Amino acid sequence: MQARLNRLAPAALLLLLACQPRSAAPVYGPWEEGLTLTYENPSLPQPLRTAERLQFRVARASLSPSGPTLVRLTLSNAHGQQNLLFKHEGGGIAMLDDQGNVVAQPLPAGFQNLSRWTDRGIEYRVIGRSTWEGASILPETSDPVGLWIETRTPDGIQRRTLFLPNLGEVESRIYRDGAWVAVNRLVARGFTDLPTSKRS
Repeated sequence: MQARLNRLAPAALLLLLACQPRSAAPVYGPWEEGLTLTYENPSLPQPLRTAERLQFRVARASLSPSGPTLVRLTLSNAHGQQNLLFKHEGGGIAMLDDQGNVVAQPLPAGFQNLSRWTDRGIEYRVIGRSTWEGASILPETSDPVGLWIETRTPDGIQRRTLFLPNLGEVESRIYRDGAWVAVNRLVARGFTDLPTSKRS
């Protein structure tokens, strides 16, 4: 009897794994509720660099068997906060307004198979895969390898952004005075809960 159970255990494990939901494509944005990401601009001097930090927190996420569909983020800084809504589809990410209209599409569906695309006058180009130099702040389970995407606005501003799976942007650089200067970098990652509201 024990021998039979030993033979069935691996088969049961394989069946269980086969039934787990799998994302059809990597998710290049934050989607786990409570995930909080803090960014700063390394080109600013201290103490302004710390004072101008940005914090993104995943307030709510709608999930399907293939991954997140709608993700609401709260953006906070020293001057206040703002709610942002993102739609995930086919590995791509679109920013929506309050009426559900797309206002920006930084990553179109299937962008991993594209080399270039244009959205609202902004030209996008995939630079390639790279390991993030700042990955030491991430847990060991995080994938440190992401994609660099370059953008060029109609007025000629060039920006390169590194996107990591399940985090999205971890570093951005702007081409300034003949060099690529880091202007946004992830400096902290963790989970926070919203305060519990008191009811009378």
